[in-house]
Amino acid sequence: MTESKWLSCTDTSQMLRFLLGGDYPRVQDVESFPDCRASARKLRLFACACYHRIRHLLPDTRAQAAVEVAEQVAEGVASEEERRRAEATVREPLDAMESHWRASQGAERIALEPTHDALALAGVILWDQPQKAAYYAASNAHLTFACIANPGDASSNIGFCTSRAAEERVQTDLLRCIFGPLPFHPAYLDPSWLAWNDGTVPRVAQAIYDDTAFERLPVLADALEDAGCTDAEILGHCRGPGPHVQGCWVVDLLLGKE
Repeated sequence: MTESKWLSCTDTSQMLRFLLGGDYPRVQDVESFPDCRASARKLRLFACACYHRIRHLLPDTRAQAAVEVAEQVAEGVASEEERRRAEATVREPLDAMESHWRASQGAERIALEPTHDALALAGVILWDQPQKAAYYAASNAHLTFACIANPGDASSNIGFCTSRAAEERVQTDLLRCIFGPLPFHPAYLDPSWLAWNDGTVPRVAQAIYDDTAFERLPVLADALEDAGCTDAEILGHCRGPGPHVQGCWVVDLLLGKE
C-alpha cells in the first residue's frame, strides 16, 4: 500500500489489512497483531462508524445501546467488564434466534433480517480484539446494507453487488477520515496554533468532539487559518465533503488523541 493508493482505494479489506500489519489468510485466526499501524481506539471507532452508517436500517435498541458502550470502551470510559456485559446483551438474543433465522425463507427472512443483522453487527463491534472488530464490522456492515437494500436477492445479483460496493466505498472514506495520512507520515502540529487567541482552536475542536458535531469542521478550518495554519491536508480535510466521524484525524491531532 502506498499513500497514493490509500487515497484512492475502494477496498476496505485491503486498507484494513495494511493497517493491521499483515496480509493474513484469515484475520479471525490471528492471535496478535504486532505490526499493527493503528491504535485500538481508532479501530474500535471505525467499527462503530460502520454501524452508524446503516443504523437507520437496524432499528434494534439493544444493538444501539451496545454500540454506545463500544464507543465508551474505545474512549476509555467503559471497563472491560462493561464491554463483556454489553456483548452478552446482544449475543444472547442473537443465539436464541439463530436457528429460526437460518431456517427462514422469503418474507419471513426479510422480516427477521434487520434484527438479526443489528445484533450480529453490534456483537462483532464489541469483540475483545479491536483489530478483528474493525475488520469484520466492515464486511458485516456492507453485506447487511446490500441484503436490506435488496430484499430477497442473491448475493450475485447486480443490485446486491452494486449496493455492497457503494457501502464499501463509503467505508474507505471513513478510514481516510479517521487515519488521514498518518499511516504514511506524521502530521505537523504547530504549538502556536493551539495557543492562538487563548486556545480558540483546541476549544473549537473539543466542542466538535464532545457534541459529535462534525458539520462544524469548516469553522475549525477558519480558526486554524486565523491561527496561522497553511497545511493543505489539514485544512482540506476540514473543508472536505466527508464523511466525518468520531476519531477524525484532524480533531484527534489537535486534542492529542491517538
